[in-house]
Amino acid sequence: MEKGWTQVVSKIATEIIELSDEMIDWFEQRTKRHIQLVQKYCSRIADYNADRFPNIIELGQVHDASKFVSPERDPYVLISWDYHCKDKGIPFKLPDDIKDKMNEATEHHVKSNSHHPEQWSNQSQTISRENRNAPCKLIDATKMPDESIAEMCADWCAMSEERNNTPRQWADKNVNIRWKFTDEQKELIYELLDIIWE
Repeated sequence: MEKGWTQVVSKIATEIIELSDEMIDWFEQRTKRHIQLVQKYCSRIADYNADRFPNIIELGQVHDASKFVSPERDPYVLISWDYHCKDKGIPFKLPDDIKDKMNEATEHHVKSNSHHPEQWSNQSQTISRENRNAPCKLIDATKMPDESIAEMCADWCAMSEERNNTPRQWADKNVNIRWKFTDEQKELIYELLDIIWE
């Protein structure tokens, strides 16, 4: 089985993108499930304070839509598959040029979606190539509006539900370490996480 995956990745490395049906199915299943979870937490935010976050339901409905189109889709199929293989303990090796494409897609995603603090920063190269979940450098998120912070919190809760941890753990590792927030923003983040997390 590993040989087939390696061949697919090798073809991508030569610009012939041929992703397996299994990889594509996993990406679509996983991403659609994530979006459903984000929508669940956006609903909780609306229930908590619809006046303060009037567009939160609509934001949940279009959450991560950019992952389904170029230039994000194919690299995100591989990103999802890479995480899937790591979770299952299945060897899956990616060539460096493919890792570069995955990093470029992630950079595009965080700069194109308002629920990511990176969109609100004028800094470039915000994603660490070695570890997508580790700080590359402190990102200034102080211009991030409350409604985008709310969607970000829904995203963190969805990820925590998927990964069997808590969004507060993620926040503790990242707030004012990976992303710089104002005191008011930080207070809002923890308030929302405490209210909407089960």
